[in-house]
Amino acid sequence: MSLLSDIDAVVFDVDGTLLHANDPGGVRRAHPIAGAAETVERVRASGRSVLFFTNGTGPTPAAYAADLRSLGFSLDDDEFMNPAVVAARWIARLHPGKSVLVLGGPGVVAPLHDLGIETIAAGEPALADVVLVGWGDALTYGELRAACESVWAGAPLLATSTAPFFSVNGGRAPGWSGAVVAAIRQTTGARALTLGKPSPAALREMCRTLGVKPQRTLVVGDDLDLEIAMARRVGARAALVLTGISSETDAKAVVAARRPDAVLRSVAALPLE
Repeated sequence: MSLLSDIDAVVFDVDGTLLHANDPGGVRRAHPIAGAAETVERVRASGRSVLFFTNGTGPTPAAYAADLRSLGFSLDDDEFMNPAVVAARWIARLHPGKSVLVLGGPGVVAPLHDLGIETIAAGEPALADVVLVGWGDALTYGELRAACESVWAGAPLLATSTAPFFSVNGGRAPGWSGAVVAAIRQTTGARALTLGKPSPAALREMCRTLGVKPQRTLVVGDDLDLEIAMARRVGARAALVLTGISSETDAKAVVAARRPDAVLRSVAALPLE
């Protein structure tokens, strides 16, 4: 059986898989990996659906998609997703009509407003019904206090990502939201529900968007602990590329249940037959 046999959709990780970013807050001025854009087009031409997914929540989803197009990737806005989109849909389904305190920037807030979800500022006297932590570059004591007070009052704590680091320009950069969540947990004892990779909720939302079953989906990524782990948790197929975080040695060292179905030198080596 070939890697893409019985596969209806391919989910591509971005940083470390399709490109090497220089900016931890987005993909502007990134360097596409050789053959990446052409591989996406080959998959699309084969009749399969494609989706770009990154844990990054710096720019708005529309801005992310526009930046990817500027780098030579062909995609519509609805072919891009990130955990901010997953979180907004999660909150709309499970906490309809509830207010959200966001510790993060415009890229986290925009998907909430797109769905008509109310957000409140840290300085407002009202407690939030939900606390959502995403990408930012500053955290004030007032914001931390507001988040803790809302959690103490019963608000669930959600995070777009709790990954300790991510791929930037072939190396590693520290994660943001996971560090903020750790501070809130240190104070409140609350554990965050992560809605980005490697959460099964993230891939299930992607499959819901694509209209496909996880078992007929291939996830292509560079991190055994994120993309590959996510795919394995919901029964999707997985391909590890060696242009980012994890190595072939890493893949051989993990238990069989966590190994990818294929290890590729880069996304350009993705076979279609």
